[in-house]
Amino acid sequence: MHVRRWTRLLLTGAVSTLLLGPVPNAAATMQDRVSIAQGPRRQQETAYARGYGDGYRTGVADGRRGERYNPAESREYRDADAGYTESYGSRDAYRTNYRTGFRQGYEDGYRAGTR
Repeated sequence: MHVRRWTRLLLTGAVSTLLLGPVPNAAATMQDRVSIAQGPRRQQETAYARGYGDGYRTGVADGRRGERYNPAESREYRDADAGYTESYGSRDAYRTNYRTGFRQGYEDGYRAGTR
């Protein structure tokens, strides 16, 4: 009887882990966000970091001016190739990572600019 209880407990834990997966960390770092995107790591980090910084500055400025929240309105977001060089590989992958960083930076900056 005791063995069955332990077996059931272990089986329940294993199934729960498989179904739920790892619990995400609420305070995800920039590195965690970058690893989601595709492409070479150097390009991911560079594009994301550049986009984040540009987005943050734009978000703060928009928030301070009382503009509506709209990261896609920025020319930098639409072009999404600031800082790109051919050594990073695919321009499209760079743009994807840049825009991901830009949106996150804009959100953080806009929030800071409206305080």
